[in-house]
Amino acid sequence: MKLVRFLMKCANETVTIELKNGTIIHGTITSVSPQMNTALRTVKMTARGRDPVALDTINLRGSTI
Repeated sequence: MKLVRFLMKCANETVTIELKNGTIIHGTITSVSPQMNTALRTVKMTARGRDPVALDTINLRGSTI
């Protein structure tokens, strides 16, 4: 199964996604586009070597996942 189809089926699930640059995003998926662009809500973002940051929403470009 392709990753994008898996993410589409995970709507309203809480997930942890690691980006190509090492940033870790933890939040609840609200939507996923066919290009794997992903919208999340209730997000905790932890950049490599930094403290976690809380965000209401975030949109991730599919090519960075």
